[in-house]
Amino acid sequence: MREKKIGILCVQETHLTQEHEMQIESLYSRRLKVINSRDPFRPGNSAGVAFILNKEIINTTETEITEIIPGRALVMSIKWHNNERITILNTYAPNNPTKHPEFWNLISTTWLAKDLPRLDFMIGDFNLTEDALDRAPARLDNENASNALRDLKHRLDIQDTWRSMNPTSRLFTFYSNTNSYSRLDRIYTSPRHERNVHNWESCTTAIPSDHKMISVRFVPKNAPFIGKGRWAWPLSLMNDKKLFDNISNQGIVLQQRITHQYENRIGEANPQRTWEEFKVNITQMAKRTAKEHLYKIKVRTKQLEDDIKRTLEHGDID
Repeated sequence: MREKKIGILCVQETHLTQEHEMQIESLYSRRLKVINSRDPFRPGNSAGVAFILNKEIINTTETEITEIIPGRALVMSIKWHNNERITILNTYAPNNPTKHPEFWNLISTTWLAKDLPRLDFMIGDFNLTEDALDRAPARLDNENASNALRDLKHRLDIQDTWRSMNPTSRLFTFYSNTNSYSRLDRIYTSPRHERNVHNWESCTTAIPSDHKMISVRFVPKNAPFIGKGRWAWPLSLMNDKKLFDNISNQGIVLQQRITHQYENRIGEANPQRTWEEFKVNITQMAKRTAKEHLYKIKVRTKQLEDDIKRTLEHGDID
């Protein structure tokens, strides 16, 4: 969460007991706030959904939580920017497609009964796809289950924004041991946020999982501009021998110049200005070297992404 600057992480299949939650609280409470909904019958072995909030990025003090289905559907309303709030539904749908109609209908009726606020995002593992394109080999899922999910989307006014932006693309987040692929993990958004969501990503998690993590960056209309921050020396340059040889040579020249200036200080030719000039020079050298490294990485990454895209779009995958 720190590396990718994730403000809100929605997790499914947490399998957290009360003891686990207390352990997490004691270890990470300074940086993280964990809000978990446990399965009432088998909390350590089944289901479980949780919101993990990054205290270093967002304000976690005005959070409102509603548990719709324990261990399966959890709603959070949180202050996001100024006085604006966003509402997120975190879901983990049943594996059995015949249970989906009841599951989605219960969420819908509970939402209306509790008069919950307008939904901004619905995130989770849906154990269901709406489009044959989201499975390989391509196929349609259980019709009753799909219709129940579509009815919920209509009532809560949300859409599969990634799919609407990528109508012919294929992206898979789950890989089964039967060599089938599917986009079970999705982020639905309110249509009013369509222009405010960017940088859709799917990546492998640090913790081994058969699911990929999906993410999106949400930028409200009135959010302040945040720059890149202060430049810092990239750690990857620490192993660049050529760069450090050049810095070492400049350092030797620096020492000679400063020794001479102590004995012959004239106007602006003084150790302080020479030292400042040295720091500026090596910073510029580091930035040029980092740019060269980054270019190579970007080229290689683009090649791999193109290979993956061609593979996913190849007819043999089905």
